Amino acid sequence: MIPYAAAAAIHASADRILNAPKQIDTQARGGIEEMRLLLERQNLLIQTLLMILLEKKVIQEDEFREWMVYVDELDGARDGRVREDKTPRACPKCHRNSPRTASKCIFCGQEFEVEFLARRPEQPE
Repeated sequence: MIPYAAAAAIHASADRILNAPKQIDTQARGGIEEMRLLLERQNLLIQTLLMILLEKKVIQEDEFREWMVYVDELDGARDGRVREDKTPRACPKCHRNSPRTASKCIFCGQEFEVEFLARRPEQPE
């Protein structure tokens, strides 16, 4: 059993925490709002592009869904998001590792080939 003095101290601490005025970090709140606005803007752009593609019959909805699944699985997990590949890239010339985002080897300057999609969804025949 907790001694009375310890229990009283715990109760007082909890009371201070629960009843303390809530201080909102305005900088963090502004950052969250900025991220929300960027996300909404991206959503608008994506919806617009999809509607144009469908309206102009560039792609059918089922084909678009197949592409979504394909792109989702590029990072090795079908989880509704794409994670950046952060594995280093081996230089074909000096065989040292450079960051995946580098356009050339950071050691010898060898230009890297642009990485395109390794495969595409199967096209219906």
